[in-house]
Amino acid sequence: MATTNQDYQGANPRANGGLDKGVQDDIDALRVDIASLANSVSKLASEKLGAAAGDAQALAGEKLADVEGMIRRNPTQAALIAVGVGFLAGLMLTR
Repeated sequence: MATTNQDYQGANPRANGGLDKGVQDDIDALRVDIASLANSVSKLASEKLGAAAGDAQALAGEKLADVEGMIRRNPTQAALIAVGVGFLAGLMLTR
């Protein structure tokens, strides 16, 4: 049995008049909601990332101060360690 376009006319949203307009309005509203959600997530992420970056910077400053203190207390040992690390880095880079 052959089907024609007339059999599916009830399933066509454009044939039902306002159905297409209602669906389009729902899609537009959904787009606005998704854009708003993306904006909110972006703001939250930037706030959290900014706080984490500040914490990491403070921790790095503390560790740097600790290392500087150790170098000042043991300058010969620090120099020998620096020479050894430089030597090993040179070996790895030449290969």
